[in-house]
Amino acid sequence: MKTMTKTNISPECILLRDIISKNTKMSGFVSLGLTVYQYFSDEDQKVDLGAHWIHGIERNPIYKIADDNNLLKLRHGDKGLRHRNCFVTEEGKEVNEKVVNSVNLAYGQLIIQAEDFYQSSIPTEEENDSVGAFLEREFSERLERYTNGDRHIRELVFNQRKLLECCISGCDRLEDVSLSEFGGYEELPGVHYSIPAGFEAVLEILKSSIPKDNILLNHPVKCVHWSRKNHNENDYKVMVECENGEMFYANHVIVTVSLGVLKAAYDRMYDPPLPEEKVGAIERLGFGIVDKVILKFDKAVTETDVFRIELLWDEDNIKCNDLRHTWYRKIYSFEVLHDAVLVGKKIYIFRYSLGCD
Repeated sequence: MKTMTKTNISPECILLRDIISKNTKMSGFVSLGLTVYQYFSDEDQKVDLGAHWIHGIERNPIYKIADDNNLLKLRHGDKGLRHRNCFVTEEGKEVNEKVVNSVNLAYGQLIIQAEDFYQSSIPTEEENDSVGAFLEREFSERLERYTNGDRHIRELVFNQRKLLECCISGCDRLEDVSLSEFGGYEELPGVHYSIPAGFEAVLEILKSSIPKDNILLNHPVKCVHWSRKNHNENDYKVMVECENGEMFYANHVIVTVSLGVLKAAYDRMYDPPLPEEKVGAIERLGFGIVDKVILKFDKAVTETDVFRIELLWDEDNIKCNDLRHTWYRKIYSFEVLHDAVLVGKKIYIFRYSLGCD
């Protein structure tokens, strides 16, 4: 990796509609936040640290923008018909494809069953049942006919599938996910696309339709006055006060700052204070981390037909549960993004720091 650059994209923005400033009437105001991508200058390759793929095409506005502007590349389309995922143990041994397919089939069937509790309003077997507990119960029954190594290798593949689902569901463990609500997530139909130019290209397209004077940088918001008793400035209901003293008036304001910002500043960010139910939601909600781990090599390290290396971590090999020493075991796979570039994901929720002697 020779260089790294940063660019602006992120949801941390405030959008105001029907705004009037002190001197200029505007149709909208946008304050942009930040995201980061890595750029390998020697090969002109970009790797987004944030969103990288468009998942599904039906009713997907991002897909439409990218497609209309010729930004798309079919995910792994350059691999041809012969491509494969390699399931590899900690010892570097690749698992037999037949074993992997049998576990994938069983896992897929169980996920459909888990989603059906919500979609068909089926009562769960146990009160406050979790997706993790359900999967363990059901898969354990299917493993009864296997023993020793045959059983263990299937458990490793199954656990890897669960790590992937943790990233999809945004949780540390599937035991934290409600079984009765699991099927409420709707995945958009259609294939998955990547954007070779990076998601920055989508932002640039969106920015091009907004007058430059309506995009204000370096305007930190001090307070959103969202229910003004004494209206002025043509009776606009909302006034956004910036730290530099500027004020903007609007009928509506949409705030998309992160949960962390809300937790830190909700008590001084709004006037009047937010309703109790919203404050309670902000205080009760938690969040963790979804990280990308990017490996760049001097040359290709996989065979040409491989586009994902699935990592089978063995819990029996864990000597200490301290996350500082085991964080890498949350990486469930590495995807071959470019010939010599692998990208992995991991997710974890901070709970306790467990020290080890």
